[in-house]
Amino acid sequence: MPAKRILIIEDEQIVAQDLQNLLRRLGHTPIGSAGNGPDAIRMAAETQPDLILMDVRLDGDMDGVEASIEIARKCAVPIVYLTAYSDSFIARPSSMVFPFLCLAKPFSAAAVEAVIESALSECYGRSN
Repeated sequence: MPAKRILIIEDEQIVAQDLQNLLRRLGHTPIGSAGNGPDAIRMAAETQPDLILMDVRLDGDMDGVEASIEIARKCAVPIVYLTAYSDSFIARPSSMVFPFLCLAKPFSAAAVEAVIESALSECYGRSN
């Protein structure tokens, strides 16, 4: 798969840094990270990423689902939800942005690579 520009939205800095390192090892370009909804929305609009990895729980009043809805209004970008709390998805699946893909924490390199490819395939009909 060709390198993709990926925005990371994660309020835990160590997780965000681990994801950046992993994305580089997988041949992708992490283009930044944000830890709250307003910053996520601003960065998505400014950077126009190929994909967003979005934590469901963020710092502040806006969670990742709310941020992803706002981002989807402004950008056509696939969003993969990250969560350690699978109940977040059970409670609100209808509010998730298409394609509705999630990655449970902790995650492996193989899982990250597979979900990126799936998200890009779902959104663009191909992974390149």
